[in-house]
Amino acid sequence: MVENEYPEIKLFKNKENLGFSKAVNIGIDNSNGEFICVLNPDTLVSDNTFHELLDYLKKNQNTGCIGPKILNPDGSLQLPCKRSFPNPLSAFFKLIGLSKIFPKSKYFGKYNLTFLDENKIHNVDAISGSFMLFPRLIVNKIGAFDESFFMYGEDLDFCHRIKQLGYAIIYNPATSIIHYKGESSKTAPYDMIQIFYTALHRFYNKYSDLYSSWKYFSFLVSLGISIRKTLAYLKVYSTRIISGILDFSSILFSFTIAIYFWYSNYHHEMVSISTVQTHWLLILDFILCWAISSYWLNLYKKDYLSYGRSLIVVLITFFLSATSTYFISVIAYSRAVLFITFLLTAIISAGWRIGIYILYRYRKINLSMSTPLFTRRAAILGTGMESMRVGDLLHHTLESHFILMGFIDDGNHSGTDKFLGRLDDVKGLIKNHNINEIIIPENYINIRKLIKLLDKLSGMNVNCKLVPKGEKMLIGKGMVENLAGVPLLEIELPLFDNFHQFTKRSFDVFLSSILIFLTIPVHLYFLLLKQYDREKIWSVNGSQSEIIRYRSSSKLIQDISLLFMILNGTLSFVGSQIINSSSNNPQLIVKPGVTGLPHLKAVNIDMNYIRKFENYYAMQYSLIFDIEILLKSIFKI
Repeated sequence: MVENEYPEIKLFKNKENLGFSKAVNIGIDNSNGEFICVLNPDTLVSDNTFHELLDYLKKNQNTGCIGPKILNPDGSLQLPCKRSFPNPLSAFFKLIGLSKIFPKSKYFGKYNLTFLDENKIHNVDAISGSFMLFPRLIVNKIGAFDESFFMYGEDLDFCHRIKQLGYAIIYNPATSIIHYKGESSKTAPYDMIQIFYTALHRFYNKYSDLYSSWKYFSFLVSLGISIRKTLAYLKVYSTRIISGILDFSSILFSFTIAIYFWYSNYHHEMVSISTVQTHWLLILDFILCWAISSYWLNLYKKDYLSYGRSLIVVLITFFLSATSTYFISVIAYSRAVLFITFLLTAIISAGWRIGIYILYRYRKINLSMSTPLFTRRAAILGTGMESMRVGDLLHHTLESHFILMGFIDDGNHSGTDKFLGRLDDVKGLIKNHNINEIIIPENYINIRKLIKLLDKLSGMNVNCKLVPKGEKMLIGKGMVENLAGVPLLEIELPLFDNFHQFTKRSFDVFLSSILIFLTIPVHLYFLLLKQYDREKIWSVNGSQSEIIRYRSSSKLIQDISLLFMILNGTLSFVGSQIINSSSNNPQLIVKPGVTGLPHLKAVNIDMNYIRKFENYYAMQYSLIFDIEILLKSIFKI
């Protein structure tokens, strides 16, 4: 992109990741300007940033390096844009979190200078390496970046050497930039936590000789680094750990309730904690079966919030545990206890996940990842061609789970479908439509207005994503999402595998047979009274099939009539859309279904979108995926 759009720029392509310092030094060595700016690629710079900061440098010759106010994508201040050099105590307070608890304390908040007014110019020890502007004279005097720092710490070291020469390091909030912190490190094939804390240790060791008192407190730095490093690792896996703890607790709670209920009501026995303890082998067996099932179904990876998947895990766990009680006599306790535990665990494990989704739906919490299927309610700013292009991308990219609620704009919106309202009313529109994400085309708004918008939306638990002009990606806090999709020819289609065809058909026959048996009175009433209509629909490969629908205003009753079509193979529980034969041949590749991805998307779709749904479904198919779609259709969650 750089070569095509900006051919006048010198672009150096390193064959391997040399680290931040070496890469920056290559740029410095090949530059020839009076001033040098180090700028991260994941930043958005205001149109006045360079003018403001260069003007300050020229008027203040004693300034060795200057940086702007740096904001996170949610509009909050990015703390490293002004900070002091870490001494053992300030580093320790930072590492163990006291600086967050007491940010306005000059004692505890010294590391990131959180006690300083963020809207005033300050002479500080160091600024962020994501944006550093300095005269070439500085490099001539102190040298370039220290290449022993692979990533992190090199900006602190550079500022430290500038300060040693007597120059000032200036934080200037007269202009702001947005930094999508973490994009380069997210895709790096390295242990970034290890690199970060290794860099902190390297900085401390490099300058400890200059500060004789540091050696007396060195153990504090080492202890703080060890504690924070451990906490950082735990944070990475926190969602999995917390999910596992909640599910483990739900199992123990369910067993306790089941044992109490069964023995006190059926056997009329006094139940105490010792009664529960005597069942420890059964409990352990259930937990082990849960661990096996959840590992097999990847419950605690990206789908940890999937209530459908958790219900399947509970079901498999129950069958595994119940089976093992037949073969292992020492755990052959009352199977009623096991069945009650199964029911309670299913309710609780799915319940807390649904609860989180409800909180997310109504913006009480924010989820940047692992959102349930088709729950990301998005609004796009603007009604121009670029906004329409982005809307089309969201509509087509099923794997992103977006539901496009509409467009928000202050300009002309005549002829625009789904126009929600004006930008001035964005907070009210977010509340009224329960919008979770705001998508912003790059050319719709300048950075200064974007910063004001982010400030306006702060505290509303709304994710803001930027789409670069002409690109097919969303840039947000801590992640980049590709909306280009995956070419169909490059991947397998598990739906058409013989094994998956067999499991899908077996599931349809099994479930439809049970449901037909349970709804026999309904069928007898409508069939004996001939209260039904025949309808011809399109099926796969351009063929046509006949189905019957009961004459009822109830959608549920109409769907019950389709159970016979599922049993005989005309339909499936989950599939493509049912299309009347009076419409043009849609050339379906997936058997029509009572529910499916088009039903969940809840928007008007044409034939092109139907093919897109079919392709995605064929690529993602598994029996688990079918059950998830079915559960979501039933519970509308």
